[in-house]
Amino acid sequence: MDKLLITAVLFAIGFWVWTEFFRAVPHLEETGVQKNFKVEVVQPVSATYTILEKSFIAPNRRVLHQASPFVGGFNDLAYLSNIDVLLTRQPLPEMQAKLDKAQRCFQIEGMMNDAEREAIQNYVQHFSLIASNKNIANQMRRLKSGQQIQILGDIVTVHSGTTGQAFSVGAGAKQRAQCQIVKVTRLQVLN
Repeated sequence: MDKLLITAVLFAIGFWVWTEFFRAVPHLEETGVQKNFKVEVVQPVSATYTILEKSFIAPNRRVLHQASPFVGGFNDLAYLSNIDVLLTRQPLPEMQAKLDKAQRCFQIEGMMNDAEREAIQNYVQHFSLIASNKNIANQMRRLKSGQQIQILGDIVTVHSGTTGQAFSVGAGAKQRAQCQIVKVTRLQVLN
């Protein structure tokens, strides 16, 4: 029994270390990313937010031997943007919001009155983050719920570099207008 417990604890510690320090976060300076995705700026973003929730996103396709990004086999937005954050610009009334990994947008659970709905529309954002370089990618990996951050970047559109297919977030979600892909050029943790 003791050996089994020790094994489980070591596995949990190893998993925590992997998720905290070794999870790959792609960035725009990687050759494979540059080849497989075209990122076009829509409008600039510069604001201070509080992180309500952060989530790592895995590609939908599971293959035993995934093609290298250098040969154009990566055709899922998660190969470019694998971190989603739910953000707010001011304290909100009590709400049950959660990230929906399938739609890459947030969902509101329970009933809301008009004031709560208006506050959510005005102050809540869901960003699928794209790191502009390796330093930004490392900062994004270490983001935690409750932190206040300042983001400088651009809302972008993303297309496949080989097929031209457009990638989007929030398809079919009620809050689709608040779910966007953002290329981060500067990220500062304020607390």
